[in-house]
Amino acid sequence: MLVPAFTSRSRLLLFAPHPDDESLACSIILQRAVRAGAVVRVIYVTDGDDNPWPQRVLERKWRLNATDRRRWGRLRRTEALAALRVLGVNGSAARFLALPDQKLTAMLMCDCQSALERFAAIIADWGPTDLLVPSISDTHPDHSALAVMLRLVLSESFSEPVATGQIAVWSYAVHGRRPAFFDRAETIHQSRVEVATKLRAIRCHKTQLKLSRKRFLGYAGRPEGLVKLCARDKTVADGSIVSVFRLPRSLRVEVRLSPKVMRMSESTLFVVGRDEAGPLRCVTIRVPARSSRVEMLDSASLDYVAGAQYCGNAFAGQLTIPVSIFSSAHAIFIKLEGRSWFFDEAGWLEIPQAGFQAIAETERDEVEAGLVTIR
Repeated sequence: MLVPAFTSRSRLLLFAPHPDDESLACSIILQRAVRAGAVVRVIYVTDGDDNPWPQRVLERKWRLNATDRRRWGRLRRTEALAALRVLGVNGSAARFLALPDQKLTAMLMCDCQSALERFAAIIADWGPTDLLVPSISDTHPDHSALAVMLRLVLSESFSEPVATGQIAVWSYAVHGRRPAFFDRAETIHQSRVEVATKLRAIRCHKTQLKLSRKRFLGYAGRPEGLVKLCARDKTVADGSIVSVFRLPRSLRVEVRLSPKVMRMSESTLFVVGRDEAGPLRCVTIRVPARSSRVEMLDSASLDYVAGAQYCGNAFAGQLTIPVSIFSSAHAIFIKLEGRSWFFDEAGWLEIPQAGFQAIAETERDEVEAGLVTIR
């Protein structure tokens, strides 16, 4: 099944990084779930309170303090509840977690265990039949970081329900047009009535329309797309990461940095996985401008973890990263940060656990030699 088919027995759980994501990317799905009689719950992970430019314009105030941001967050919650009512979802279905807006990547890399436990408890308590989550290919760093955290939760606590189809997991993208998502996404064909309702829901987010009116209203006519997540999904390289080679003891990451992206410092590669004991292992690697040995640092403590090797220059090269510090039984996530304003050049890549990669016929010789190529 390429898109959700809801019934009165369906239980739809949507994770939205910010108030407005429910309207921009999931309006049609929510309308159809409501019409089918499904039970719906929407989890807003942040309040979207760290969005200073519209607030400065609307409030005519340059310096914003914590009280100002909380007030803005409350306003955005009110807008989200109004949008849900337009879509037919009762406000009692919404839950706001108030995690730090614009800081989910930092949370993922440094201190996300409590957030993972909250997400796992929400999913377990709600018992969804269908789960809507952001895409790891979304170019907004909050979206892609939340996507990684939810995949960590699903693989750790809900792998069997997902594998057996008890929970169908669907990813959606709001920002960017990354081929890694949109080339695989199934388009949801929408009626005129659904589009009109979606437009009314988007108009509820008045704070966001102040500076981004044309872009936001343009989402109403853009068909929504979903990718159903499967355990054996093949990894597709994206952005400046052009290929990943997984060997028994190392990852070889080929990077090609776009000259169009303004870089004020060395690029940074983030790597997230689990160690053999189970806890998360998050490391940061600076990509130098010339061939050299580079340090892998623990993202939270900045302690030295291991050494990696870079061969290349400021625009292209290959990183060889030891993977002995990660469990071979779990996936590894990598991202080359290339941020411009609010957005990244690309999102994260998920490299499945050893021996679990879906492999094309032409790659079998490499696999038998102990090498998996991801492009």
